[in-house]
Amino acid sequence: MTQYTSDAHHQPKGDHNRRLSLGIGAETFASEAGITLDQLQAYERTAPDADYDPDVADRIAAALERLEQNLPNLQTGISDDGDHDAPRPHDDHPRLQPSELTAHVLEGAPIYDARDRQVGRISHVHGSGSLAEVIVDVGGFFGLGAKPVAIPVSGLDFMRDHSGRVHALTLLDEEQLKALPEHRHN
Repeated sequence: MTQYTSDAHHQPKGDHNRRLSLGIGAETFASEAGITLDQLQAYERTAPDADYDPDVADRIAAALERLEQNLPNLQTGISDDGDHDAPRPHDDHPRLQPSELTAHVLEGAPIYDARDRQVGRISHVHGSGSLAEVIVDVGGFFGLGAKPVAIPVSGLDFMRDHSGRVHALTLLDEEQLKALPEHRHN
């Protein structure tokens, strides 16, 4: 396998941060890029000036470019659709602080996709703060028949609307959420 040293075109740590800013989990992104989870993790953990697989780097770069054109950056709320001046529905909603990422605050919160469609609701939370994991009920009718899936808090953008109601944004649509492994209580 040919290896390249980090260059200006591929920056593993920078690409890792770009993926995180899109709110896409590692498994979902690896699938989107057409690589394995192990390949993604090896690339993202590459130290500066260390070798990496150039094919994996190219696939990651292409996936990031494609996703950044269609999905808003969760840190800035901006997608690269050319219309950076158009207001987004959630732009002026204050984001939650890490100390607010608790079960008491998050449970019951609706989750919206990039097109502002409700795609799920948080049923419960494991942990608290930025390392927590939320269980989102996806699909179903009034909670019946919904599929519970686990999503890291870092994969969602939590905020309050003008009435103080907590909600979150995800870059995944309902079908992508349904494709995630079902969460099982142990």
